[in-house]
Amino acid sequence: MQDKKYRTPLHLACANGHTDVVLFLIEQQCKINVRDSENKSPLIKAVQCQNEDCATILLNFGADPDLRDIRYNTVLHYAVCGQSLSLVEKLLEYEADLEAKNKDGYTPLLVAVINNNPKMVKFLLEKGADVNASDNYQRTALILAVSGEPPCLVKLLLQQGVELCYEGIVDSQLRNMFISMVLLHRYPQFTASHGKKKHAK
Repeated sequence: MQDKKYRTPLHLACANGHTDVVLFLIEQQCKINVRDSENKSPLIKAVQCQNEDCATILLNFGADPDLRDIRYNTVLHYAVCGQSLSLVEKLLEYEADLEAKNKDGYTPLLVAVINNNPKMVKFLLEKGADVNASDNYQRTALILAVSGEPPCLVKLLLQQGVELCYEGIVDSQLRNMFISMVLLHRYPQFTASHGKKKHAK
């Protein structure tokens, strides 16, 4: 049974956090990895809506954590957009692909950087995410962090030994900003010695 968007009762139950309905449908031998019109599985819907209990049930019953939607996003891409580190950890326990790329070439780490989520970025790095992975435009996590806010992400990434390559930065202003922030991180005394204004006597 599917609606016009090819969503099944399991999709809807997961999206709305109805764990009892999810369990009932699974007991009735419903298809767990069925896709809707956007190629989203029930697990993707559960994670997208931050319904961790539903996601856990699906994983326990064999849901595939590496299925991709129409934009090639996996459940991990959706999970890192939220604030639940436990949900991300749960997906990794079920061997979700930490380096999966969507149509834009974003890995879950790059998505976390774009969303300015320091805790998630730090967590993914601790779990072994490739700090030097790049998107379709050769932008790494560091390049994306420099072009966004807050700057604390830049410091975090530099502490992880990220490669200081800026060949992929076409915009000259962004390139200069990248170089400046790297230099200020490596030589903080530069800020102290050059930040003082000289007053004419």
